[in-house]
Amino acid sequence: MWHKLYFKKGGPPSGEVLLSFAVVADDYNFKRSLEKLKMENEVEMKEFGISMNILGLRGLQSPGILPVKKAFLQFALKSMVPPALGTNLENIRTEPRMAGTDPTLNTLIEFKAPLPVDVLFCPRLACSVFDNIAMGFSQPLIGTFTIPIGDLMHELAKERKEERKGKIS
Repeated sequence: MWHKLYFKKGGPPSGEVLLSFAVVADDYNFKRSLEKLKMENEVEMKEFGISMNILGLRGLQSPGILPVKKAFLQFALKSMVPPALGTNLENIRTEPRMAGTDPTLNTLIEFKAPLPVDVLFCPRLACSVFDNIAMGFSQPLIGTFTIPIGDLMHELAKERKEERKGKIS
């Protein structure tokens, strides 16, 4: 799916990111026990395995006078969980490799995170695209976008349930 980047809210798009995304329930061990993964209002949490295949960026526009050099993405994993659990997660980023406004990244990122089971409480993953100028001494923001993790998680669960029904019939 293509996600549009915006340098500022309400402004014109500053590029696009192509990535596929999957969220599946897992039984991995997290640094804290699942019994303790309860929010103050007793929201049920479950550990999920998350897999992202970042394919590329297209039509990037520099916010400054310099052209885009080597763009990279940063995923704010800590934005998905309560602050008490944020110490267990590290933000993830891709490496700035290909130069230009249309780099192909073809990067697979996998991680585990505790997420609310109820779709009402499921977070969105905040993502940013930065440029890497002068060997990283300057990293201006090109744009931001969000991934609706809860929606994707529940759509995938629904698809799997329908697939199982089809195999049984």
